[in-house]
Amino acid sequence: MADAFSPDLLTIILLGAGAAALIIVLVAVRQFSQFAPFAYPNARVMARKGKLLDRKQIMDIIDAKKMEETYNLVEEIPEYKKYLDKFPFEKALDMQLAETHELIAKISPDKFKEFFEILLSRWDIKNIKNIIVAKEMGVGVEEIKDAIIPFGRLKKDVLDRLIDSENIEEISEVLKGTEYYELIENTIPLYQEKKIILTLEASFDKYYYDRWLETVSNISNEDVEVLNSLVSTQIDIINLKIILRSRVDGLEFKDIEDYIIAGGRQLSPWKLKDLLGAEKIGDIVSMLEGTDYVDVLRDNIPEYEKTGSISTLEFALERYSMELGGMLYKRRPSTIGPIVDFLNKKETEINNLKVILRAKQEGLPPKMIRKMLTGGLK
Repeated sequence: MADAFSPDLLTIILLGAGAAALIIVLVAVRQFSQFAPFAYPNARVMARKGKLLDRKQIMDIIDAKKMEETYNLVEEIPEYKKYLDKFPFEKALDMQLAETHELIAKISPDKFKEFFEILLSRWDIKNIKNIIVAKEMGVGVEEIKDAIIPFGRLKKDVLDRLIDSENIEEISEVLKGTEYYELIENTIPLYQEKKIILTLEASFDKYYYDRWLETVSNISNEDVEVLNSLVSTQIDIINLKIILRSRVDGLEFKDIEDYIIAGGRQLSPWKLKDLLGAEKIGDIVSMLEGTDYVDVLRDNIPEYEKTGSISTLEFALERYSMELGGMLYKRRPSTIGPIVDFLNKKETEINNLKVILRAKQEGLPPKMIRKMLTGGLK
């Protein structure tokens, strides 16, 4: 009777087992190499994530009877205390957020570093816009310094020279040699003609998000889906805010079409063109039928009509963006997921603290404030 396993058959089995083991090792190595670059940054991020405010802390701040108690509760949080000791409430919050962006840019893996460094340019843009508007309004140097967030890619000496500039032309001269020079040179004529801040803001926003899209397109792995969802949703929100503001400011189609950003998530170029032709805010909302944004805006139209403030609709869009962002990252866990999820939650926390402060200053009751917050708490 022949042996159950012939030498040839045994050899084949051993070779097959060896090949299977090799495949398992290669898959494990590939997965490890994919996650290894994120081990350190994700550990740092998780440590900070554990310090985010929980629901009880937020509720305590909302329920505080006096403004002094509200400040004290926030001041007890170590991440904010070091800035609240030096700066007004909202600037202190922005300083802490900027510091967070700077940390993420420093610790992120090399191939994602440029993407997260663009977050730092957001503070350059905010500072440049604030300086230009302040100069146009005749605000003094010391007051301008109080509004500046000294984080970003611009060096301190450039920021100081911008603050000391007399007018927008001098600001442009100071920015020579920086990435923002051509941008501001192309923006000055229309801004000076219209004297409407929207043209200035839209120009800088377009530059910022165009760079983000370009960076995402250079990243070739599964994390692109997460990053692209982040950027493309933000682009839709920015475009809608530009269009809504243009109706309020009475701008024509030709004044703003160059500032519309391509690459949005739900709003195609033809849809944006139609929206730009709308005459009223209500028309814009009706034309958004079939998108996620129609209910977001429609639900807030009564408040807009009551107050006449477009900020009501802008805030609703921003809240939607943040809440959607959190859901996207949970559904698409990846190596970069924890970092992006943390940034989303951090921005939500800071925006909520700002909302609470402003609402309390206006004397709104806790029940109403809870409804205004991103992330529930209703």
